[in-house]
Amino acid sequence: MARLTFKVGHVYCYDCVKAIGKFVGKMKGVHSVDVKNNDSAIIEYDPSQLEFNEERFKQIVMDSMDRLGFRFELINE
Repeated sequence: MARLTFKVGHVYCYDCVKAIGKFVGKMKGVHSVDVKNNDSAIIEYDPSQLEFNEERFKQIVMDSMDRLGFRFELINE
């Protein structure tokens, strides 16, 4: 299992948290999307189950979060 952790600033509402899960959580290979302490998102995934390589996956995740309006920073891979 691999993990991406993002600092996302303050997430204000349940619907914001749900939006991250809706866009990213349904991707093949993603096992969980969790927002911790209203300021970080943790995405756990299985690299062997992804539809594309990990670099492309990371870019899609970041593009999705950007489109949702989150200010974020990848803090670990």
